[in-house]
Amino acid sequence: MQMHFIIAIMFAITVFLAFIEDYLQELQKLAVLAVYVVFMVLLASTKSIENTADATGYEEMFLHNDNLLLEISTEPTFIYLSRIILAFGGTVSTLFFVYAVITIPAKMKALYSLTPYIFTALVIYIPIYFEVHDMIQIRAAAAAMFFLTSLRPIAEKRYWKASLLIACSILFHYSAVAYLPILLLGNRRLSPAWRIVVACLLPVTFAMYLLKLDLFSFIPSALVGGKLDFYREASASGEWDELSPPYLNLYFLAKCLVLYLCLYYYDYIVERNPLAPLLINLFATSICFLLSMATIPVIAGRVSDMFGVVDCIVFTFCLYIISPKYIVRTGITIAALFMLVYNILYTEYFI
Repeated sequence: MQMHFIIAIMFAITVFLAFIEDYLQELQKLAVLAVYVVFMVLLASTKSIENTADATGYEEMFLHNDNLLLEISTEPTFIYLSRIILAFGGTVSTLFFVYAVITIPAKMKALYSLTPYIFTALVIYIPIYFEVHDMIQIRAAAAAMFFLTSLRPIAEKRYWKASLLIACSILFHYSAVAYLPILLLGNRRLSPAWRIVVACLLPVTFAMYLLKLDLFSFIPSALVGGKLDFYREASASGEWDELSPPYLNLYFLAKCLVLYLCLYYYDYIVERNPLAPLLINLFATSICFLLSMATIPVIAGRVSDMFGVVDCIVFTFCLYIISPKYIVRTGITIAALFMLVYNILYTEYFI
């Protein structure tokens, strides 16, 4: 609960900075962001092992990194970093510090390069992705960092650099293979016809959610392997919690609204942010994948969150199209506050 309180204070300060960031000079923004980076690194690396979700699991993996089964199933970066740190007498807290130093500064640099409204973006990022990724799922945090860093090279058709960054992402978290199709997607402009398709995908995938269908329901089970059947059975038996109903999630509904606004005002947004086509496609993928794979929540949530890290950038697109800006920032704050309160009341990230 103490960690939730610290994050809530950090969130409140970020909201204040978001409302005044139009009056801040670039050097002032960079100075404040540098302070944020230092604070987030310290917070992520000094968290309580006993009272933080997954931390004891990471400690076991760290101490027993020579276990053959663990070595086969876990990313090589985690294994070798653990061995190097242990060789120098480090602890699991040292591992958390190394991951934080690798991921948080680079991630903030990437966000700063992708939106002129960095503190408005952090209003979304801190109660959701900082709390879940940087504080809990450290391997996913590293993968997300390389993903965010790859977006500009992809948009600028520097595919060798982008491919290298995606490869690094996979080495930190195997689930990052989901990022590979982005190299083919690129930053192509969304045609009017494609925008209509994306707009229609949302109600279609919502219907799949209500009918308890997933993407693999249309593929013979022999082709997708038994692991998916295991996931479905585990979800049906209650071994894993079901996804909370999206229509009761204010943040998810806000995402749907933002998607339609981005599609409707697409040309206007692209004039102000050249990376908008790529980011809007990724944003839509996050939403639709969550709905279309809800019968397998462990996959739906993981992949949706991996693409959903662009949420904090896409939400700021509304600042281009709605005036006055304080209305947009108020709406973004309410949506982010919902997730902050939800995490405090209904999750066990911090005990």
